[in-house]
Amino acid sequence: MSRFVNVATVLFSTCAERGKKDAKDILLRETKAVLESMKGYGFDLVVFSEGVEAFGQTVDEAEELKNPGPFLKMYMEFAASEKCHVAGSIKIAENGKAHNSIAFIDAEGKALGAYHKNNLTAGEIEMGLNSGGKAVTVDTAIGRIGGIICFDLNFEDIRKQYMKLKPDIMAFASMYHGGLMQAQWAYQCRSFFVSALPFTGGGILDPFGRALALTDCYTSIASARINLDRVMVHLDYNREKFPEIRRKYKGDVIVDIPPNIGPALIYSMTDKRSAMDVVREFGLELMDDYMERSITANKNNR
Repeated sequence: MSRFVNVATVLFSTCAERGKKDAKDILLRETKAVLESMKGYGFDLVVFSEGVEAFGQTVDEAEELKNPGPFLKMYMEFAASEKCHVAGSIKIAENGKAHNSIAFIDAEGKALGAYHKNNLTAGEIEMGLNSGGKAVTVDTAIGRIGGIICFDLNFEDIRKQYMKLKPDIMAFASMYHGGLMQAQWAYQCRSFFVSALPFTGGGILDPFGRALALTDCYTSIASARINLDRVMVHLDYNREKFPEIRRKYKGDVIVDIPPNIGPALIYSMTDKRSAMDVVREFGLELMDDYMERSITANKNNR
């Protein structure tokens, strides 16, 4: 069944100076103002840049999910009032250790969990932050959301963990763009990729890594309506069935074939059937199943 979700990402900007006494108060005031400006738009998910925790909190000011401080309360109050999920940048304290984290807040304002940055920079370790140990996804009313932070984007081991967890959306809170790595993550995880950055070029990518909406010099909040009811299939052994699908379902099913890559995305645009229903009806082979079959065939052929 079609699963349309309105997602948004915030371009990070601040008047605060990192490490200054008033930085926390400035960040709280600025972030609250941004959240206030986002009310009434019907967003289902909002993602914030790593700059919030980097400028807004010291290690000693890390908050606990079960004992929210000012930043968590701010995210929770917005989520509850707008019936919106939030992937909020924040320092989280857990088991006596402080982490650079993304807190996942549901549409009732409750904390679902947190992802802790696995791959800290040397400077963050010297600062006293502790490294997380695994990929984290949360299942929400809008879909499965995973988190990734800044430097993490460079490491294959954490990406492979997420590939197995099959997120619908990857929330990327960062002070670094990542360039082609953003598109690689979207494609490898078969997920939408929502990045919140401190400069232009953050935004929403589809599972092929194509930009749907980006922040720029005119746009401080990038938003897009995405359909999470999708499956990725390879063109091999499937493409001859696409004309029949298009003739039968017309605009109710979208077969999206980008140039130069090899796979296609099948989207269901109706409540009458899911994308997986179409896969089963027409005997399509999923992209990951096809790749696994090829690996096995080649192994046996050596």
